[in-house]
Amino acid sequence: MTRIKGFLTQTSFVGNAALLASSTVLGQGLVVLVQPLLTRIYRPEDFGWWALYGSILSLAAVMINLRYEQAIQLPREEPEARGLLLIAVGVGLGLSLLIGGVFWFFRDVFSVWLGVQIPGWFAALVGVGLACIALMQSGSMWALRLQRFGALAQTKFQQGLWQALAQVGLGLLVKGPAGLLLGDVLGRLGGVQALWRLLPRSLEGITWRTLQQTARRYRSFLVFGTSAALLTAASFHLPFILLTAFFGAAAMGQFSLSYRITTIPVTLVAQSIGQVFFARAAAARETPELAQLTIRTSTMLIAVGLPIFGALFVVAPQAFPLIFGSNWYEAGVYARLLAPYLLLSIVAQPLSTLLTVKEWQQALLVFTVFELALRMGAIYWGIAIQQMYWAVFLFASSSALVAGISLGLFFRAAGARWADFGRGLRRYIWLNLPALLLLWGLTHWVAGWSLLGLTVLVSATVLFFTARELRKEGLV
Repeated sequence: MTRIKGFLTQTSFVGNAALLASSTVLGQGLVVLVQPLLTRIYRPEDFGWWALYGSILSLAAVMINLRYEQAIQLPREEPEARGLLLIAVGVGLGLSLLIGGVFWFFRDVFSVWLGVQIPGWFAALVGVGLACIALMQSGSMWALRLQRFGALAQTKFQQGLWQALAQVGLGLLVKGPAGLLLGDVLGRLGGVQALWRLLPRSLEGITWRTLQQTARRYRSFLVFGTSAALLTAASFHLPFILLTAFFGAAAMGQFSLSYRITTIPVTLVAQSIGQVFFARAAAARETPELAQLTIRTSTMLIAVGLPIFGALFVVAPQAFPLIFGSNWYEAGVYARLLAPYLLLSIVAQPLSTLLTVKEWQQALLVFTVFELALRMGAIYWGIAIQQMYWAVFLFASSSALVAGISLGLFFRAAGARWADFGRGLRRYIWLNLPALLLLWGLTHWVAGWSLLGLTVLVSATVLFFTARELRKEGLV
């Protein structure tokens, strides 16, 4: 019990989360800073190709290690954990080679399915990108087990730095989308390099028999976890592929830019806090502290998300053309449509690890089937009426509904009560409401960079008072 309480101490949790978040801010901050430059170097069609590439990688990434990397946190004995790491890496590299080869040899078939001609270099980069992801996912979970948050922080920073520099440099040298895709791969290689030194050098205590036993012991992650993760990824990334096929690369480029920019706060906050939350939840999974940890984390996340996504909803259509160029107005409209879903997502994403901690793989699989059916039904409705705006609106609405329902499932897994969450949330709603109404009024009187500056000022002020309230409640 003493060890568990130590894991859940406020300073440790917030300090480690802040370390990961700050490194992600630095790394992704560089990526964000170069976006206005990239939108002037590359065309919307080029961003559409990048979105297609990212969707293919993300769809395959969830099964590339057969989810064995998710179990690395759980074993008590070190040899068993090292065995899981070896299984995850070996399976990941093997599947990367297999999937990359299939994509290369059957790229003409995929071209017909996707409605765009797949170049040979594009197909080759699929396998390379997947190998990087396989190593990154396994190495990150091993670093979490070792509590090496500094190494994870370095990984996030290096990935952002290498990607930003490569995409700008290659964009000045190479015409078309190749610079964006090669820069993406180089960024992933930078993240892998930072984790490489943490991998164990000894295989002591590991035999072929123990590997077989370990694989069988955690096969529920393969059977149910892989299936659920693949369905979840399909519900997120198949819409990108379908939108490209039905509306073209230029329209997909607009949506992909808005999605990439608006999900940055989720990446900065949710992923960083989520990794620390996973480690703490794994330590507290059989204790009442798990419910308290879940409520405190949820309250903190939604309190931080309200001023960010509230401001995004109000001013995105005016802000995107200013920042990224006059050709990107549609991306701002799509960003407004995505804002409510992203507010729920910033809470739901970190808590999703609760199902892994509780080993609720079957429940996860059932819920994910529902998630995929709802999202794909929404996107097909938009395609049927041949309206890109409606397709994005329906995708965002169905995603928000899924995120809300998933929160209920995560709370149930942790034994947390909605009443406790609601009591802590009220004050943050009343703190944000006047500020958002003020911003909405300003959009009718102020325009251009003045509106953008006032939006930053108002949001920063609300975040300052939010942080003060969180400190008073002992949540940060």
